[in-house]
Amino acid sequence: MEHDYNLLIENLKGRRYDEALREPILSSGFENSNLPDSVKYALESMQEIDVSYAYKVYNNSRRIHEIINRELTKRNIPVEYRYQGALKTFTNILLYGDVEIIVLRKNPSPQAHVDIKKLGEELMDILNGDYNFKSVDFSDKTRIRVTAQKPTCEIDILPSVWVETPDFLRTKNEIYKGIVEFDFINKKVKKYLPFLNIARFNARNDHTNGTLKSLSRLLGTLKKDAEEPIDLRDSEINSMLYAMPEGDLKVEPEHLLSLLPLVESHLNNLIEDDELYKSLRSPSRMEKVFASQPEKKESLKKVHASLQTLIHDIKKDLAESGKSLEEQLEYQSL
Repeated sequence: MEHDYNLLIENLKGRRYDEALREPILSSGFENSNLPDSVKYALESMQEIDVSYAYKVYNNSRRIHEIINRELTKRNIPVEYRYQGALKTFTNILLYGDVEIIVLRKNPSPQAHVDIKKLGEELMDILNGDYNFKSVDFSDKTRIRVTAQKPTCEIDILPSVWVETPDFLRTKNEIYKGIVEFDFINKKVKKYLPFLNIARFNARNDHTNGTLKSLSRLLGTLKKDAEEPIDLRDSEINSMLYAMPEGDLKVEPEHLLSLLPLVESHLNNLIEDDELYKSLRSPSRMEKVFASQPEKKESLKKVHASLQTLIHDIKKDLAESGKSLEEQLEYQSL
């Protein structure tokens, strides 16, 4: 079954819509090339969004941060703030969005989940009392999603506490500090090193000519455009791609499409080999990504199937003009 590229391209344009200019922000390659729609959809999805839009998202984030800080200070609740999310690796696929504010309770008790639960309740009380937001949603029961305005963007807020790892205690380098989040629906604690994950992913991307982030944006786009919900977080997608051999990913931008079969094969291996699936680790090597989440394999199958369809469509469309996935395709990013 082929994808409907008229619909997918409209979805892509919607994610890139500039509210001030009242038009989608697309690359020169998309506007000027005569490539098939399947190819343009894939290559445009891989493009990095102009960093100037990140500043606007961070401005919204800072406003939320200031509201939370002012009210928590009044309530005598000491916290710190950090950021994570796709915007920290520039794998974001939305013109505005893909950032998460981590609100970290200082001086936590031995029962971290109790502190996180209380902090989450306080944050909901604060955010629900502010009418500047379009919506405030805590149905996830792990992180709060706020829809902010001017520009309209979704920003996640994660109540959490610090984890001081042996490497942090030895080096005093915050990159080795971990955090704890708690899923109140499934009663699961998750401890991980977000800042080390981000740093290692960014470094690996530099070693692969930027292809790692391009592929992350593509899989994120396929997840977003799926007809059925796909429950994979950006960090999980990044971990899957990070696990691929670095040398396999090192190609020039003109040969990005040649990597798609390698990614498809890698995802298929994770699906077929249960031990490989369970043993997959994050870039920090601290946490096993899917070991306690067997249900995520269904979402992995969905994104894999969508990628298979995209590859099939691209091959078919390129073959009509005597081309293949391995050929050099010029696609201007600016």
